[in-house]
Amino acid sequence: MTILYYLAVSILLCSLTSAHSQRHKARKLIDLGYAKHIPTYTNKTIANATLLNYNNIRYALPPTGSNRFRKPRTPPAYQPGIQTGNRSSWETDCLSSAPVGVPFPLLNGSTWGSEDCLFLNVVMPEGVKEGDKVPVLHWVVGSAYAFGGKDWTGFGINVLGLFNRPLNLSDRFIIVTHNYRLGIPGWLPKFEDDMNGNLGVWDSLAAIEWTKKYICKFGGDPDNITVIGQSAGAGIITWLLLGNEGRLKLPFDQAWISSPAIAPRKSLERSRPVFDFILNSTNCTDVACLRRLPESAMRDANKLIFDQIPSPGGGSLGLNPGLTPTVDGELLSDLPVTAFTKGNFNKGLKQLFIGNTAFEGLGLSSDRDMPSRFPELVRGNIPSASNESIARLQSMYNYPPELPEKLAWDYTTDIVFGCTASNIAAAYSDRARRFLFSVPPATHGLDISYFFFADNTTTPVVDLGVALASESYLLQCMFRKDFSVNPNAPYARPLSEWPYAQSNETTANIAAGGYVFRPMGTDVRMRCAYINEILTDQRNGV
Repeated sequence: MTILYYLAVSILLCSLTSAHSQRHKARKLIDLGYAKHIPTYTNKTIANATLLNYNNIRYALPPTGSNRFRKPRTPPAYQPGIQTGNRSSWETDCLSSAPVGVPFPLLNGSTWGSEDCLFLNVVMPEGVKEGDKVPVLHWVVGSAYAFGGKDWTGFGINVLGLFNRPLNLSDRFIIVTHNYRLGIPGWLPKFEDDMNGNLGVWDSLAAIEWTKKYICKFGGDPDNITVIGQSAGAGIITWLLLGNEGRLKLPFDQAWISSPAIAPRKSLERSRPVFDFILNSTNCTDVACLRRLPESAMRDANKLIFDQIPSPGGGSLGLNPGLTPTVDGELLSDLPVTAFTKGNFNKGLKQLFIGNTAFEGLGLSSDRDMPSRFPELVRGNIPSASNESIARLQSMYNYPPELPEKLAWDYTTDIVFGCTASNIAAAYSDRARRFLFSVPPATHGLDISYFFFADNTTTPVVDLGVALASESYLLQCMFRKDFSVNPNAPYARPLSEWPYAQSNETTANIAAGGYVFRPMGTDVRMRCAYINEILTDQRNGV
């Protein structure tokens, strides 16, 4: 499942935004043709740069009524008057349900948001104007595929470290974030012709296409868009790379993918019980009936499937096998591992960064009663895995007798995040830079604090030098050029010195003390090779 590192403090951050922002100080109007927007608020960075925040810009029609369970329709309808975007995330988040047990007390067991949620935010430095063509970073937020949205990343108050330095015209850039449908509205499996599945992916494609079409109005360069995502957001980017056998026309040519959360054996056949359960719980017999339901009924069904039914684990929440992207025959016709192996991925990317943290599974895996429950854990992803296969897989993991839980942690790291990252790196080996974030405790989402370091209160880190180097690499990626080494960032090097993955999967091991470039460990490579073998073995069913 996806857990964003920032989510634990996001409500506090949003309140700080309201308290300290200077609303409408800079009333720079942007005319999109269908709507006119002024900044929702402005604020100052540590480097004293003024940022303009354009919040809640519609990028598609509301996906309600007859548009429910269909691809997003664009462009949005005409909106009269001047739009300020002054609405809270509780109103504009897509319908969200945080299961009981998530480690966020303010969200635990809550359901909120709306189906009318296809909005995005644009953050830009004051002074950037149409024609400047500054680089664009489009962030696909993580969400566990179930809760949260564009305002839950910390970007809302721009503590983002990338902005916390003097911004000359030559090094300014723009950030875009967007909502996408979650839970039942976003991931209802496609079992009828008169619907689409994987709607969170289609929403994200529409939002990035909006950026490609309209970001010039803000001064951005439509030909220099880097998409970045962590966890569920990284998973969505991965599905975009695989969409339509790799033939989707993508509105970006660079990607930064961190901890792609992908249930590796999520086929349509396995998802039939989820579809049937949703119909039964709403007293419906088909999708046409679901479209006629009021939003309150969708909210109740969403709460039921996430809040009252045990999660299967393995990258999913909700009724087993969960509500996440599915191989549906429309967007994707094969398992991700098979698609990458066959070469059915988008060849248009010029540069790709792909990685995961070393201990993703710590806190995200069902680790009780190990190792006796290991077969059950494996069959959560691969239902028909043989006893022999599971025994061989278990023998590949080293865990101390006094800490048997480590078996579950390491397996979850591999099956949901790490092996997917390795498969992507192998597919794009001549243009992919692979990383493994190992700074203790190296848990899921911790790398975000380093790549977007602001200060040790908002984004605490244990090695400032690693944080500054990580930001430097991300900036060099966005600007597509080497930067001079910052004397205050001793670990930072020119991007050109970071080797591509190539055949031995050269990896930047991001550890306390700096970046170390070396091949991925032999043990990890062997495990992933065997996991891929099990996943693609037809004897293991669906």
